[in-house]
Amino acid sequence: MVILGIDPGLANTGFGAIACGNESLSVFRCGSIKTLPRDHVSRRLFQIHSDLSQLMAAVKPEVIAVENIFSMVRYPKAGILLGGVMAIIYLAASQHDTAVMEVSPREVKNALAAYGGATKAQIREATRRALGIEELESFHVADALAVALTVFYRRYRGRSDIIPGRNAKKNILR
Repeated sequence: MVILGIDPGLANTGFGAIACGNESLSVFRCGSIKTLPRDHVSRRLFQIHSDLSQLMAAVKPEVIAVENIFSMVRYPKAGILLGGVMAIIYLAASQHDTAVMEVSPREVKNALAAYGGATKAQIREATRRALGIEELESFHVADALAVALTVFYRRYRGRSDIIPGRNAKKNILR
């Protein structure tokens, strides 16, 4: 089974696909979709949709795990733009007939660091350790993998045959 985690953003949408086998958990593919600030919003959203659709066709995820957005009272324009990115993610998922699970930032922090107020650095380190990888290229990629891990934990909590970290494989493709 493949879980595709997504950290939505207009400038940088992080993604991380984890493969969950019978006794292993590994990074299948990770990276980010970057858009150019000088491009019109419509062009940037189209690029995210195109790249995400190609990614989904390549990794064939069973589920997409996406970090849900929170209210941006202080920055309403940013919230509206992020809502556009979320719409593109849902559109691509629907076109590929793939289920979507939203995960709150607090749930990610609790699942990986056992503390809802964990910092980005703590989540990045916990993700790196859980997957048995040495380096993560960015916080966007780390967040996307963390979201995928959270959905994995949500679905398979209590199963003793799949233990992240102990059985992790180092297989990152870009």
